[in-house]
Amino acid sequence: MNALLKLIVIIVVLVIGAGYFFLDRVGEIVTQVVPSDPFKLDDRYKVEIQPRGPRLGDTMTITNRSSIDLRLHMFNAADAVKAIARENWVLKKSESRTYPRSSYVFHVFKSQFLDTPLLWTQELYTDVEFTGNENNLKVHGGPRPQASVTVTNTVAEQIKFCAYNAGDAVQAIPLKCWTIGKDRTIDWPDPPRKFLLKAFKPALLDKALVTESDVDDMTAITLKKGG
Repeated sequence: MNALLKLIVIIVVLVIGAGYFFLDRVGEIVTQVVPSDPFKLDDRYKVEIQPRGPRLGDTMTITNRSSIDLRLHMFNAADAVKAIARENWVLKKSESRTYPRSSYVFHVFKSQFLDTPLLWTQELYTDVEFTGNENNLKVHGGPRPQASVTVTNTVAEQIKFCAYNAGDAVQAIPLKCWTIGKDRTIDWPDPPRKFLLKAFKPALLDKALVTESDVDDMTAITLKKGG
């Protein structure tokens, strides 16, 4: 009976030992076969970003230096109907105010008991200043400067670049995509003020190489590859 018990113990020990050996070998094989994380970025690729000119701040200043109080009806420049103003202010003589910078059109009135319409402005994106008087009101300011972005590939590979809205956590639908070869440059004439840029190695499932968030307009972007 004791001999039988010893035999059973020996068999159990051998089975457990064989099991550990087998699992260890499976782990090694899996480690060798499973590819690297397809979502991991490649540290060899770097993005260099240089400004292409002076960039206006995120807020615009609107100043009344005329001799009269003004009422300003502000509309988005892209609003074709311009029936409902996004803002309606009275800007008294010598007053200024700031507002998030974008492209706007103003319908300008002389502010009084019954406001008198004076003029419509052109599209304005820069800081704005009103001068003159009721009979000769002048508007100083202009549309958005050329804000194009260039993207250059210096890598000896085909690279796919995609731009997304800034803060886009999912990055499923790009604003634009381009695939270019070595020493090629593309020009993006109408980017948003800020965006997210990703570079990919094109494939059936594109391999992400590098990501840059909060990229400004009016910049020159260059992709480089280290050792």
